[in-house]
Amino acid sequence: MNEAWETLISNLKSRLENPLEVTLFVIDVVLAVIVYILVIGLIRKKIKLSIIIPLSLGMIILHGLFVFFNMPIMTWILRVLSLLILFILVVIYSSEIRHYIDTKFLKRKVDNVFTSEEEKANVIKVLVDAMKQLSDRSIGALVTIEREDSLSNIIDNAIPIDGKITQELLTTIFTPGTACHDGAVIIRKDRIVCAGAYLPTTERYDIPTFLGTRHRAAIGASERYDAITIVVSEETGNISITSDGVITIDITLEKLQDLLDRYLLNK
Repeated sequence: MNEAWETLISNLKSRLENPLEVTLFVIDVVLAVIVYILVIGLIRKKIKLSIIIPLSLGMIILHGLFVFFNMPIMTWILRVLSLLILFILVVIYSSEIRHYIDTKFLKRKVDNVFTSEEEKANVIKVLVDAMKQLSDRSIGALVTIEREDSLSNIIDNAIPIDGKITQELLTTIFTPGTACHDGAVIIRKDRIVCAGAYLPTTERYDIPTFLGTRHRAAIGASERYDAITIVVSEETGNISITSDGVITIDITLEKLQDLLDRYLLNK
């Protein structure tokens, strides 16, 4: 380690004797500070694995450029950061790695295309009407709509229902005191497959603190699957919806219907 520092200091001294080398040295230091700030910010936000992988590839390319232009500070920092990213991937992101592999290579696909526009429109109407009733009564609800990514691993550990979706059935399930009201309802096409399902919660740190467990579960499910999840807050009665790791909060019934129609388009 001491030998590495001595080599680094020796290189710096020799470079400061040349104006061009001084310029490269200043750029080297500025880039090092920028990289440090970015890495700290990314770690604090715990960015997605899908961003870290291309970031790592970019760092490999940059490392080659810094070696070519003889920029020892950035070269050394990138080597350290490479080890840091490896540590993050293996330790901090172990669950994300499993889900990433599952998503890209192991995840099962299901055919959930509606047989007709009428069938889809009926499901959307039932969902909107049920969410209105639950929202008006400030009854908490969590409804996940399966699309192409199979949710069988979640369904298998939930309470089987296998009933045609109706407003009455949905509102009954989420009525406080019933056996299934705590978990999520999962819908496949026009049927309620199960209730009392436990969705994977997001581990992101940037989620607003006023969003509760249901909202975090809805975000988590949309991060791992292409499913759509509707949330009704039991505190406020507000309706939210998640897709692709993004939550849209406090939406109107008209907005809910519009988003469902867009998300559930036949593929």
